[in-house]
Amino acid sequence: MEQKIRGFIAYCTWIGAVVTLVAFKDNDSRTKFNAFQSIVLTGSATLVGIILGWIPVIKYLAYVYGILMVVLSVVGMLKAYQEEDYELPFVSDFTRDIFKKQLD
Repeated sequence: MEQKIRGFIAYCTWIGAVVTLVAFKDNDSRTKFNAFQSIVLTGSATLVGIILGWIPVIKYLAYVYGILMVVLSVVGMLKAYQEEDYELPFVSDFTRDIFKKQLD
């Protein structure tokens, strides 16, 4: 399977990212970064959604944040398919900090 398809699959929720990392052992550095970036993106969306969902007054901010995460995932999918070295705003810095060893 081509690397651009693997990068695209990596942005299909965290399950796609884990499948990309585990099933395809010959991933290049860009595909690994896309998968780890997707894990950070969907993980943060889940955590923020749960936290904001418990607070009735700002519950609707969870929906806005979720929509933003979906938009960022779609942008990531398109950039990965076009084989561009694109880093999502804010997410890429966290990804490099969290998965430093795996990306080296």
